[in-house]
Amino acid sequence: MTRGPDIDWFLALEDCPDLDAIRARWQPLLERHQMAPHQPEPGYRDAMLSFLGRCALPAPLRLAAVLALGSAFDVDLRLALGALGAQALDDAHPWPDAVADAVAPTGPPLALAPGAAGSDGWLAAFAAGRLAGLRETLVHDGDDLPAWRRRFWQAFLEMACRHGHADAVRLALRHGADPCADDWRAVGAAAGGARRHEDCAPGRGDADYLQVLALLLDAGARRGAMLAAALDAAAAAGNTAILGFLLERGADLRAGGARALAQAARHLAWDAFDWLHAHGADARTADGSVLAAAAASLDETMLDMALAAGADPVDGALAAWRAALQTQPWDLYGAETDFTGWRAAIVAQLLRHGARPAGQEAAALLRAARDGRRVVDALARRRDLGAGCMAVVAALARQAFGAGYDDASAT
Repeated sequence: MTRGPDIDWFLALEDCPDLDAIRARWQPLLERHQMAPHQPEPGYRDAMLSFLGRCALPAPLRLAAVLALGSAFDVDLRLALGALGAQALDDAHPWPDAVADAVAPTGPPLALAPGAAGSDGWLAAFAAGRLAGLRETLVHDGDDLPAWRRRFWQAFLEMACRHGHADAVRLALRHGADPCADDWRAVGAAAGGARRHEDCAPGRGDADYLQVLALLLDAGARRGAMLAAALDAAAAAGNTAILGFLLERGADLRAGGARALAQAARHLAWDAFDWLHAHGADARTADGSVLAAAAASLDETMLDMALAAGADPVDGALAAWRAALQTQPWDLYGAETDFTGWRAAIVAQLLRHGARPAGQEAAALLRAARDGRRVVDALARRRDLGAGCMAVVAALARQAFGAGYDDASAT
């Protein structure tokens, strides 16, 4: 039976005495849980991180399994060495005879219990060779095991947060992972909630992510900044349950509300945008960021919501013009979409509401847009723009493309 991704996929390996037994179950388990290398990312990497950090097998056997069976194309095996190297290597154990002369100078071998390498000497030798290669890479790059240990637990924390797995989060925090590191990746992952991660963690609900966020907030040294980062991520994901939790925990909508509104607008999170506005977030910003984010979505309904919330089309005209002409929102619509008509619709909507982009910068933005001429032509064919709006378009077209644009319909 095929199952969804589950970072507990390795539980069926925990009674394996050696590499032979692990090898027999390894790929079928990954396939069953949709976490094999050929399946959607980052499932395989998550599977390896969870196995290395949480499986109850002895550390040397875990490390040997990843070195022998892991795909170096899909996960950085130095993370495995960072996770378990300190526990799994031992000078008292011999290298396999097949590779001893070549790899012994690189350091101690895996401290596998007698018989744990299994019956396939070539597999054990392959793992030993990989171990030696990883060590040589560390030396070449000027890295060491403590540095990769920190990287491992940081990556593990972000993975655990994406999966809403509180016990795994606690484990990472006990090993020194920092919720504030890597531009708040772990916090952002947790704040996305169940809606954002339903593909990689289908068994989790918002209650799981709220528990994880509470753990992070209790462990983080910069609570205010952490709440702001979480607010942005929850807004982008459209998760109003987590927005409410963050407000209860002290998130400041006066300071961060506009930025959260912009995140909701850019990601077409209509419910989150309404929720934030209803709870006091202000769309009127000096830099026009909320209006620009709504324009960047190329969605007329989203732009209407931003305007209704108070975003100023006059002060924000240039920022919104730039966003409408430059954005390539393939994450929302797909990589094959032709956005020209949509850009023209957003520009028309801005013009009807009083936006008047003008000057050399506005003309330069039109000239730099790869479909700028086609946007002007599309605007010229519209019947919902008055003479004043068309005069603005014509003036910018002449500045951008030369005197041949005597009116907005010139081609």
